Amino acid sequence: MYLSKEKLQHINTIAHEGKVVIVATDADGKIWYSVKQDGFEDSYLNTPPEQRTGWESWQELEFPNEDDDQSVIDQETAELTDMANSSSFVLRSRYKTFDQTAVAPVQLISALGHVYVFRQSKSNTLLVDRFVLDGMTNKLNRKLEVRFKRSRQKHEASKNMKKGASGLTNIDTLDFRDINGKFFYEPTTELSLINNLQNGWFSVVLVPTIENDVYRWHIFAYNSQSKKVELTTLLMSEEGLFDVQDYTVFEESNDNLIPRSLAGIIKRTLDLGTLTVVSGLSATKYDVQREQQTDDGMQLLRDSTKVMLAIPMSTGNVAAFSFAVAGDGTLSQIAPTATEKIWRNTARQVLLPLNNLDNVKIIGTTTPPPQGQIACLQQGEEDAVNVVSSTVTNLDPTKINQVKISGTRNYNSFQQGITKIDDNVFEVTPPSPVLGNWEVIPEEQTGLVFNGAVTGCEITSTGKLRITAFNHGLNTGESVQIVDTRDYNGTYTVTKIDDKTFSLDDIKWQTGTAVNLKMESLKRRGLVFDGVNDYVALPDNPDFHITTYTVEVWIKPENPLDAWQGIIGKPGRNFNIWLNSNGFIHHRFHTSSSGNAGAPDTPNGAITWNQWNHVAITNDGTTAKTYINGKLITQGPTGGSLIVDKTPLYIGCSLDGAGINYFKGQIADARLWKIVRTEAQIKDSMYLQLTGKEVGLVGYWRLGAVVEEDKECRVLDFSVNNNDGIVYGGAYVSAVSLSRNLPGTTTPAIKYENEELFAVSEGATYSEEFEFKVTPAVNPNNVDGANGKIFAITYKGKNNRSSLDWINITPNATEFIDIGGGWYQAKCRFVVPDGVSLVRSFGIGNLKGTWTTLDIRKQTIQLISDVITEARYTDTVNLTTLADNQLSLEGKVPMLRVKEQQEGTIIVEKRDIESKLAAIIAQEQISATQLPILISAKKTEISNQQALISSLQNQLNQCQTNYQAEVNNLFNYWCKIICRDYAEQWTAYFDRFTEILAGNDNIADKTIDFKFEAVDSGYYRIISSYSDRTLKIPVVGEPTKGDLNADMNSPNYHWKLEKNSEGYWIIRSRQDNNNVWDFYAGHYDRRIGIWPAHYQWHQQWKIVNLGRVSNNNIANAKQALDNKTIELQRAQEKLTQLQNELKILETPSADLAAQKTQLQNRLQQVVALLTSVQTEINTLNTDFLNRHLQKLPKPL
Repeated sequence: MYLSKEKLQHINTIAHEGKVVIVATDADGKIWYSVKQDGFEDSYLNTPPEQRTGWESWQELEFPNEDDDQSVIDQETAELTDMANSSSFVLRSRYKTFDQTAVAPVQLISALGHVYVFRQSKSNTLLVDRFVLDGMTNKLNRKLEVRFKRSRQKHEASKNMKKGASGLTNIDTLDFRDINGKFFYEPTTELSLINNLQNGWFSVVLVPTIENDVYRWHIFAYNSQSKKVELTTLLMSEEGLFDVQDYTVFEESNDNLIPRSLAGIIKRTLDLGTLTVVSGLSATKYDVQREQQTDDGMQLLRDSTKVMLAIPMSTGNVAAFSFAVAGDGTLSQIAPTATEKIWRNTARQVLLPLNNLDNVKIIGTTTPPPQGQIACLQQGEEDAVNVVSSTVTNLDPTKINQVKISGTRNYNSFQQGITKIDDNVFEVTPPSPVLGNWEVIPEEQTGLVFNGAVTGCEITSTGKLRITAFNHGLNTGESVQIVDTRDYNGTYTVTKIDDKTFSLDDIKWQTGTAVNLKMESLKRRGLVFDGVNDYVALPDNPDFHITTYTVEVWIKPENPLDAWQGIIGKPGRNFNIWLNSNGFIHHRFHTSSSGNAGAPDTPNGAITWNQWNHVAITNDGTTAKTYINGKLITQGPTGGSLIVDKTPLYIGCSLDGAGINYFKGQIADARLWKIVRTEAQIKDSMYLQLTGKEVGLVGYWRLGAVVEEDKECRVLDFSVNNNDGIVYGGAYVSAVSLSRNLPGTTTPAIKYENEELFAVSEGATYSEEFEFKVTPAVNPNNVDGANGKIFAITYKGKNNRSSLDWINITPNATEFIDIGGGWYQAKCRFVVPDGVSLVRSFGIGNLKGTWTTLDIRKQTIQLISDVITEARYTDTVNLTTLADNQLSLEGKVPMLRVKEQQEGTIIVEKRDIESKLAAIIAQEQISATQLPILISAKKTEISNQQALISSLQNQLNQCQTNYQAEVNNLFNYWCKIICRDYAEQWTAYFDRFTEILAGNDNIADKTIDFKFEAVDSGYYRIISSYSDRTLKIPVVGEPTKGDLNADMNSPNYHWKLEKNSEGYWIIRSRQDNNNVWDFYAGHYDRRIGIWPAHYQWHQQWKIVNLGRVSNNNIANAKQALDNKTIELQRAQEKLTQLQNELKILETPSADLAAQKTQLQNRLQQVVALLTSVQTEINTLNTDFLNRHLQKLPKPL
């Protein structure tokens, strides 16, 4: 049996629903298919027996060629693009891909009743189409799609529906055909995130998951830019295509289902080191069977599913990977962590308490769990794993201990130079100084302590309540707030401790907190201003039109950069606070009798830089006063009635006639009153947090948080007036500082928590971010030298606020991103499990490393939905070559090639060393008087060489520009020419029988390819691929013919090509520029001739690149580019040589002698290595020849 078909380049086969399908790509990028007949089809029965092949005739596979569905484009732009760049798609629908197939192999998948055809596009992305096989006709039909009948769109009905007296008219309904009965077909799906394909080097595998009817795609593809194989993993959508949104899976743990979020896009790059991919790769799914006991005896049953990937390498070997398939359909990981990119999400920020970070507790423990390093791992009885600790374990033998093992690894590797200990033991150099670590995981954390932790209470003999609170920091006479204690009323069983003491059974001590109010009041975090363009603006408001006032603010200024800095005030200077670089405060106001009034300035140095200072100003219309830290510093007369300023209020800057004076530092707790407060009132309340309802309070901006509303950043007014301010620039809330040890102790912190709760939704996904800085600086991703992270973000929740029990939540891994200046961003995501409605406000644990403080700022928690996350892994693998005991004669050839390459590399190094030694020896012969002259001459030579390189680089850039221009030139390729009229269904072809130019909508087996040879001034010769016939200008009304022996200089063969604004071409005659190509569709032979120009659509033509080069222009430009590249490379090598020579000339004699000795030693090593490699080459050559001689026939 022989299936005849011309120009086929690539072929593939698949079994689908009992049928065998062959799919092939031809040299024009068209895809053809044939189906094996079963013997009952009409096509088989109607064929004479002697002509039957058992296969259908080749048929072209139909791909989309329809108008775009704008409703789909709009929806995909809104849902499947990068939020930062709406032109960057994850995937999209394409409605005209009939001519977009690259000449490359296709991949086929049979699933869910469809044949999936994966093909490389001409732009090197991946295109996917689905087909349904008609078993009676053996035809692959495009999958139908449901749309609105009238609008012909998938997501939007016709807007012509009207309501009349008899009801709705022009009703648009969903159907798989339009109102004319024409079918709707599914468009091509373009996987834009899979790009830079090359030669069809990709493979597709579809694997099942443990969920019914849920599958996962794995697409292995070679990236021509990175030169590496990439794996893209996507979930199959409910419609059977691709779902790129993040997916939640539920994993069973201790009889509970724990939710886990999976990235919608998983990208893995296989880094194979020095190995190079040389051809197409292949992947397949396979099952592993094991013999298992059943009711019918031992049976081979499926034990697991795996995916095998095979990649041909430059060494002549094949790199093979076998991936285990997890229950969620993902493949076994090699790299442990990923970097994530969020393409798109819908996020709603959770409103956390403004003092959330201020209330984070530093928590330590008095009873840390046993832990240590692993000194030895060994096989125990019955193949148990025995762990030997480097220290005493202190494990409790009376109960089962749960132990976490970390830092261990396998030791698979090739080792040279081992040390034998005895017949059973040898030693090698370890990759890590420790085998690993172990730590007991307690069932429940106990012995937790923090500053102010209440651990006891009693009534003294004097009737006082004595509280025991760890490291409370209080002094006699100070105030304390005790919170979170409880009563223990109830009936309990007890355990006797001594004659006076017993313990309540089955109840835990609730640790309260003794809050040191003075220390709490001293906690202060403000808004950080950069002194460049950060400020807060509040629109003018009648609330601010006051003629008596008190203004209070806390400031922490950094060292001054400018003479003046505005702190708070209005440009009209109704009330202003300015800071001078000499450290004094200027209280500015305007009166009716003075345009530039103000109270006397405070003395120099009244403000302490880089520390918190409280500043207050008052004015009752008679006297203006200035207070620092609650103490009156200066006062003076007002000198007139205060003006009413109707300009905006600014914090962090002051607008003056001379410009804007920005503040650099922190500002907190800004208060504006319409009354004059006394010194005692200012001093008594400066540390306290107001309620916002105080009499006379106009504005109260704590500046402890920035919230985002309607894409604007705002600071909230906590007074009853709600005059919120808008934040400009990059002002942000300052960080809170957490110490490594509990303050005032040597007890190390084990976690930082704020157990204040915020409401969440079950099953929802939340993301948390904050910035942190460590002092002293450490690498947070490797804080302990064993790739341990400095901390992990932890989560716990409750069912309701009255619940005593916490529910631990398992999050995704914590990520750290370096954002510069010693600051890092911590990111984590978690899914709320069932039974949790409230989650803690802040928590980090698993603290590691030796450091002093951890500064934290800009914490946000967001409820996210419709998330598209791309998780990127880089899998670095070192593959070892499997031994081949039956190495064939052909197997010697790649080994010989490798050794010859090694020999060449060694010879190059040997020559380089010899050259350097020769230069040093020559240097030793130079006299002291000659040396400066030679150095000067060498520098001149280097300067000239650098000038040459600069010139060559410019020439290379021009060559690259020329080459790209030739690549992009349409007329360097064979093209097809399509008439714009009749929906672009008619293509020009050269009829071999009538030898005229005509058009047809069925171009199978027709000569449609033409090339264009430039003549001059925009004129071209148009030549058909059929016998290289050149199209001759005909008489008006007659068809265009092609001549075999055309006079190339004759204008009778010259056509001018003009492109209009819509991208279509007008093809003019040189003999008469008014005559243009015209498609005589009305004639019986549908000929193409010329006619006076009127520019209707049948005189407009689309010229389409067929992808085959038609001349040498591109090759010549590429050769020029390559030649120039080599010329530049040689010039750069010459420059390197000259620089080395100069370096030797300038090297002192003592250093030169040391270099000479080092080079001579290295030369000896290189010569020895070269001798070894050449010996191996000789051995391989001898072996090859001997084996070859053995295969030759022996003479008779």
